[in-house]
Amino acid sequence: MYNNSQCINNNLSIYEEGSTMTNEEFLLFRNLIYNECGMYFKDNKKDFIANRIKKRLKARNIKSMYQYYKHISDKSRDEEELFRFLDDLTINETSFFRNKPQFDLFREKVMTEIIDRKLKDGSKSIKIWSAGCSTGEEVYTIAMEGLEAIEKHGGARPLELEIIGSDISLSVLKVAKEGVYPKKKLVDIDEYYLKKYFCADGDFYIVSMDVKKHTIFDFHNLKFENGLKDLDIIFCRNVMIYFDMAEQQRVIDKFHSYLRPEGYLFVGHAETLQGLNDNFKFIYHNKGTAYKKK
Repeated sequence: MYNNSQCINNNLSIYEEGSTMTNEEFLLFRNLIYNECGMYFKDNKKDFIANRIKKRLKARNIKSMYQYYKHISDKSRDEEELFRFLDDLTINETSFFRNKPQFDLFREKVMTEIIDRKLKDGSKSIKIWSAGCSTGEEVYTIAMEGLEAIEKHGGARPLELEIIGSDISLSVLKVAKEGVYPKKKLVDIDEYYLKKYFCADGDFYIVSMDVKKHTIFDFHNLKFENGLKDLDIIFCRNVMIYFDMAEQQRVIDKFHSYLRPEGYLFVGHAETLQGLNDNFKFIYHNKGTAYKKK
């Protein structure tokens, strides 16, 4: 955990009115962000952080960066404003069927294996967590592909599918819960899925209740425990790139403890568990990748 007290004591003179970010102020905010949610911003992100802070200064009519820092970091801090600030730092780039080879692996191999396992041991449900779910496209893609796999391999006894989507951004969770997307965001989706799992409404598509009923969206900060356990699959894609190695290792260790034996973890195509945790087996199938708990 980073300590900001030394930076504050040695640099009191810099905290006068004005919104130009000094190096000392950047360190204060960087450490605060890291301690609150685990995201680590390198020195080259100073302007990015400064611009986000200036936006909040204007919104709250606060005159200096240090005043704002105190406002969201003191014991009597404004928790709602802190989360608004953290929300502004997130980059919510996502889409339906993003990195399709991973979803092919999920549907064709992972779900088939887990369905067979459930049918043999008498379990009734498959539980999946999408950590860092953004505006919900990933969760609904998981739901559609999961339902397709259950329909094909589930046999006479239907299995329940439960997908928990979580994010640190309240604004994206609102979009995810509504499940309403501009048609331009679905132009690359196969017509089969559009007809089966969406309802057209003018310039928008609405996720059908047949899909929504399998999903839950909730706020969660990966810095803290969430009480989840006995998960069959975890998706945490393009999230760890915001963490330093220590935080990555802590999160992966936590995921390992949340998964059932032989459960699966999907990370982003540019992310790896190499050097972080040896208790997963790397899985590769037709350009799709995942990790299986040993």
